[in-house]
Amino acid sequence: MATNNWLRTTTIQAGEDLNSHSFRAVALDDGKIANNGEEATGILQNKPKDGEFATLGYVGEMKFIAGAAITAGDKLTVVTSGFITTADSSDVIVGENKTTVTSGSFGTGIFSFPSASQVSRQGNYAVTAADTIIAGIAYTVDDDKMANNGAEFSGIAAAAITSGDVGEIVAFGITKGRSGPELTAGNAITVSTSGYLTVVTSGDYKVGQALTDSTSGALVDVVVSPSAYQAV
Repeated sequence: MATNNWLRTTTIQAGEDLNSHSFRAVALDDGKIANNGEEATGILQNKPKDGEFATLGYVGEMKFIAGAAITAGDKLTVVTSGFITTADSSDVIVGENKTTVTSGSFGTGIFSFPSASQVSRQGNYAVTAADTIIAGIAYTVDDDKMANNGAEFSGIAAAAITSGDVGEIVAFGITKGRSGPELTAGNAITVSTSGYLTVVTSGDYKVGQALTDSTSGALVDVVVSPSAYQAV
């Protein structure tokens, strides 16, 4: 069962109707729902309407609403609509998950928003997608669509991007890519049809290396670089 334990709180004026947003992250500067870890100040403890006072827990053990399934011990960050989820390699870390929780359920985390830290192991670039792109798929800035081979590779979608929306690709560094066939840690990787990652063969352009094993279609930890070169 998700619980609040010892926590420190502060009070700010709600900048929008937060009556139905308890236990989501809120930003201090405008009193509205936070959409990332950098702008988040704490977790909403009450149900204020626009202009009323909002109580934010900013340090301590607190309940939160999970935006995805999270495993006990995962580092936590904030995503769109104030939901809490597992931090990726360049996300701002606001806390640590106490017990495994399913998407949309209440979880318990140990948080410290004032000392949130960013683990930067990526070079990210903003793009406007011409097609809908799922997380982990290789992307080309040539036509803002999925890359279909290593020569087209510009980066990997850091999260899902809806057609016409702005999103981010990871141009270099450690991230999660979508494997086509099974991959083994240490495999040199390239891009295949529809942006999936596969093992380099003769004549392919290498775009990085798998850091962990994966099953077909799963997300896998990879290190990538836009300076792709052709295999002999």
